[in-house]
Amino acid sequence: MGLLEERAAHFGEQETAEIVIELVNTGRDEDLFHIDVYGIADKWSIERKVMLDIFIKGVKHGIFTMQWEFHCPSCGGVAREILKLDESSREDHCPICVIDFNNQLDQNIEVFFSVSPDIRVIPIHFKKEYNNEIIHDITHNKRYEWRKSTTIYGADCLNNAIFRSLFGDDTLPLDQSLEMSFVTLLFTDIRESTALYERLGDVAAFKLVKEHFDIIFKEILKNNGVPVKTIGDAVMGVFSNELECLKAAIETQLRLKEFYNEKDDGEIIEVKIGLHSGPVIVVTLNGKIDYFGSTVNLAARVQGKALPNEVVFTEKIFNNVQNQKLLKGYTDTLHRSLATLKGIENEVELYKIKL
Repeated sequence: MGLLEERAAHFGEQETAEIVIELVNTGRDEDLFHIDVYGIADKWSIERKVMLDIFIKGVKHGIFTMQWEFHCPSCGGVAREILKLDESSREDHCPICVIDFNNQLDQNIEVFFSVSPDIRVIPIHFKKEYNNEIIHDITHNKRYEWRKSTTIYGADCLNNAIFRSLFGDDTLPLDQSLEMSFVTLLFTDIRESTALYERLGDVAAFKLVKEHFDIIFKEILKNNGVPVKTIGDAVMGVFSNELECLKAAIETQLRLKEFYNEKDDGEIIEVKIGLHSGPVIVVTLNGKIDYFGSTVNLAARVQGKALPNEVVFTEKIFNNVQNQKLLKGYTDTLHRSLATLKGIENEVELYKIKL
């Protein structure tokens, strides 16, 4: 067994191992320097996220390497190249445009994968040609166009549960942050959790709380979100896609209702869920990647307006036509209201679905 086959065996899945082995053994050198992960997924009719998961695992198993490139938003040139997030910076400088700029994970940060030199050595001239192409395009066309329909952005990895699980210790420097122009946040909380602990005692109550965490986490992950953290008995989840977040919230309420049909009245946990979308900053807190900003604050406030078994979300989420189609598949009744939220100057338009 060669080194590639040995490391591929760590996937624990024969089909996945075979995909990786075929890619590496049959790929051309130029294709394995900057691997078109999403393009391969489309060609092989494999879900893009599934293929990205395979490559992230492949980095962990020493088959691939991962590189983060920070592009100048003006000319597209590469201002910074890093192998780990702990080398990132909130601001960068483009010497060509002579401008400073803020880095955004879903706008100017690209992630690309290459085959590990332990597995297959790619001639150095491919890297030189790549750099020369950038310089040529900027010199002659005033811009290097790195964005393609199959480009992997930094947000694709950071908002990926596999990446967060395998590379949870790869965090930003404590004094740095990165922007993300759009995420959808999910906040949950338990109705009268204090009374639950007083009624059942700490051990029995926490057992129930842990069970409800498991259901919420499962639905977040099932819909391509990431459980960011628990805050007491509450959960915060992040999604790159509004539709998937809304579906996760609704399915969570349905699964909880189904689960508690088997429980005594005194053991039933009722959950309130709130959603909101917008820009955030990404930081390291308590040794983990976390999300902060006004979008996070508003999402938490929206959750506070939910009643047990409800999902409440903002106008921004409702205005998405695809989200409206999803809602029609679950209910014919949607409640709209104007709400005053703590710390928010103007009233906020909220939409509510009860399950």
